[in-house]
Amino acid sequence: MSSFKIVLTAGFAMFSMFFGSGNLVFPLAAGFKTQNMFLYTLVGWIVTAVIVPFIGVMGFVRSEGSRDKYYSNLGKSGAFAINFLIFMLVGPFGVVPRCILVSFGGFNLMNPALPLWIFSGLFSLILLGLCWERNRLVEIIGVFLTPLKLGGIAFLIAVGLWVAPTMQPVLMTSKECLGYGLEIGYQTMDLMGAPLIAISVYEFLKKKAKAGSNPKKLFKLGVLASLLGGSILCAVYYGFMALGAHYASDLVGLGQEQYLAAIAQKALGSYALPIVSITLAVSCMATATLLTTMWTDFLHSDILKKQVNRHTCLTASICVAFAMSLLGFSKIMNFLASILEWLYPLMIIYAIYKLIDKKHA
Repeated sequence: MSSFKIVLTAGFAMFSMFFGSGNLVFPLAAGFKTQNMFLYTLVGWIVTAVIVPFIGVMGFVRSEGSRDKYYSNLGKSGAFAINFLIFMLVGPFGVVPRCILVSFGGFNLMNPALPLWIFSGLFSLILLGLCWERNRLVEIIGVFLTPLKLGGIAFLIAVGLWVAPTMQPVLMTSKECLGYGLEIGYQTMDLMGAPLIAISVYEFLKKKAKAGSNPKKLFKLGVLASLLGGSILCAVYYGFMALGAHYASDLVGLGQEQYLAAIAQKALGSYALPIVSITLAVSCMATATLLTTMWTDFLHSDILKKQVNRHTCLTASICVAFAMSLLGFSKIMNFLASILEWLYPLMIIYAIYKLIDKKHA
């Protein structure tokens, strides 16, 4: 595979893996709140939801895709503790059930009679099938899921903004909007997922580039793929915040997980709901596939020391995610926010340190 195709596949995969449940919800919510001042919010958002996570990715690539090497400064016990907390939160106890609920938001608008437990069960079964074999993870996401996701998102943004109503003024200063963007960027939890994404991307680069003995080449390819993935993310975030700002009056009283579907319905009519529902589901499925695979590997290898079959670990993990999804979006978000408030700033500092640490160059 040529370097161009490697970078393209890895960059698309990183976009797709980063752009999951929170990324489909919070940019719209940010535009909804800050309306005509959303560009200031976007600047803050890009810092905490794009730049910082990709610093984490590159720090991990620089550590040769090794969790032990990345967290070596914390000691063996500290590294295990932080890994356990991160895997638990981005896995079946937090982000994966959030993916299920965001997907459900679109289908629920299309069919209000659809029970959550049935949708969650079907989503979980598909997720089980995608995670069953982990060795083609980046290719499945980068080659198959990303084009579907990106095509649907681009279509919704383009048409939605073409027919969008005028933005209304909001009583917030530019400083307040910037600060809000920095804060709400935490909610995506992308920095916590960055090392997990980097594991898959590093393995893919090492295999396809055939550069196992050339860390500098792998790092260069990682930088190029990150720039591509980050650029796509920035463009999509701009479009989503603009949609939230323009359609703010139509989103009053709705749950955040229903914003995108409601905007599509307003802009394109009821026939747009199947498009947005499928887009939501594919977007969330790509992220859930990565996170479930990473948590299962951690549970299988690090916690249970391979004494339990991997497929058993996978099935149990998806059952937990299914059960957590039945709690609802608000309860899961409150649970995550209480931890992210103190954990995320510490992880930002550590990610920057690992990228500039000359001892691991």
